[in-house]
Amino acid sequence: MTKKVALVGLFLESNRYADVVAAQQFKVMRREQVTDDARSASPILLKEGQGFFEQMDSNGPWRPVPISMVLGGAGGPAEHSFIINEILNIERELSAESSLDGVYILNHGAMTTTDEEDPDGLLYRAIRRAVGPDVPVVATVDLHANISQRMVDHADVIVAYRTDPHVDQFDRGREAANIMSEIWTGMRPVVSNLRLPLVPPNVSLLTADGPYADLINFGQSQLDTDILNISIVAGFAFSDTSENGLHIIVTARQTRLRAEQLCHQIARMAWSMRARFMWNLVPIAEAVSRAQRTGTQPNLPALLLADLGDNVGAGGPGNTLWLLEALHKAKTEGVVIGSFFDPTLAAMAVDAGAGSRIDARFHGDNWDGAAPVYSVEAALVQATHPGIFYISTGPLSGMRVNAGPICLLDLDGLKVLVTSRRPIVWPDPTLLSALGVDVRLIRTLVLKCRSNYRAVFDQYFTADQMVEVDTPGRTSPVLTRHQWQRLPRPSYPLDLDCEWLDEPDGSDPD
Repeated sequence: MTKKVALVGLFLESNRYADVVAAQQFKVMRREQVTDDARSASPILLKEGQGFFEQMDSNGPWRPVPISMVLGGAGGPAEHSFIINEILNIERELSAESSLDGVYILNHGAMTTTDEEDPDGLLYRAIRRAVGPDVPVVATVDLHANISQRMVDHADVIVAYRTDPHVDQFDRGREAANIMSEIWTGMRPVVSNLRLPLVPPNVSLLTADGPYADLINFGQSQLDTDILNISIVAGFAFSDTSENGLHIIVTARQTRLRAEQLCHQIARMAWSMRARFMWNLVPIAEAVSRAQRTGTQPNLPALLLADLGDNVGAGGPGNTLWLLEALHKAKTEGVVIGSFFDPTLAAMAVDAGAGSRIDARFHGDNWDGAAPVYSVEAALVQATHPGIFYISTGPLSGMRVNAGPICLLDLDGLKVLVTSRRPIVWPDPTLLSALGVDVRLIRTLVLKCRSNYRAVFDQYFTADQMVEVDTPGRTSPVLTRHQWQRLPRPSYPLDLDCEWLDEPDGSDPD
């Protein structure tokens, strides 16, 4: 029998300190646009959606019933009326569908709006209200989601990513499809979940090693014929919601007690290692000094500096000036800044043309009272490009990107790639090579991101060559620098004396 599965996507990672994401900034696909895109040569649909489609195609006859995919990437809170209208539209359209066999939700899980801290939970509730209690609802979320109890209550299974950098989205989509198929055979998932007063800074959430890796690896070791899924969701502190905190979701096929015991065991393990979830960053002055030595001593390995205070993948504006200014004033050699978002400057350089010299005014973020402009006279426009390219490597290989007109400026030897659009999933070596930059010859590469570059530039830089720089900004992982409004207090490590005691009946499973 052909199964009818509705597909719904509402995806945004919201940073309270970033600018509001307006309706026109979302990429919206409706109905058959979703199916056509998912099966195209270069889909826009996120990798988990692609994985879901591929696995469902393999599992047997099915009919996708796409409702909408509303994709916003990372930014600030969403425009409230737009999101609420989208949720109402989703509920209406699902209610109008007859004989649905399932719903797949593709969402990030850390969205806020200008008036609502849990629109993801509102979405889940609306979907359940539309389809009733018996239709399976399976969701995939980012491991930086802020899981609310409302989300857990209205989904049968929530499947979170397991990797940071995120290289497993496709597999998690496939897992969601297999879970849906298993529910159709009669499996009835049972869920145990709890949230800890632990708000780990994102620099402690890499999954190759470290405390988060240890937790996730332990969780995966417990999967068996009864334990279906273990999602250890670290949350996204910058959303600043009452749902912030490390959240553990254990889903069993049949034994609720086993799920509860395992959930508490993982929680106690996480709490026991809480001191390992701290920031350990390199100050700007030290990073610049290392770049100076690297530029003048060819025997030293190249460097990759991560500008953590301006992580575009977490809502950073992509144009803070602290690191650019420090490197330029220090006259560092062999430095390439892999992206700087400034459409005005990019347009000026493109109009002037390659080989021209311009008085470059970098328009920066004014976070924390910073000077909003840094000027460099007679900057050389080394190259320009339309900015359309395909990602060449890493988990998003093959995705088409439109950076808008871009240019490479030479500031007395320091080179800056200026874009007309704010990058989310970039950078990529193709963007640099389009402007004539050979990544292998860069002595110091500066990127405005935290983790994604590790899955893309690891062919050029080892982990020891990657340096996390303690820059100011809206995405600084030093959580004590931010003013929190709704984040639960006390929470570790904001409150180092925070205490948590496990509730009764959380004994280790036999």
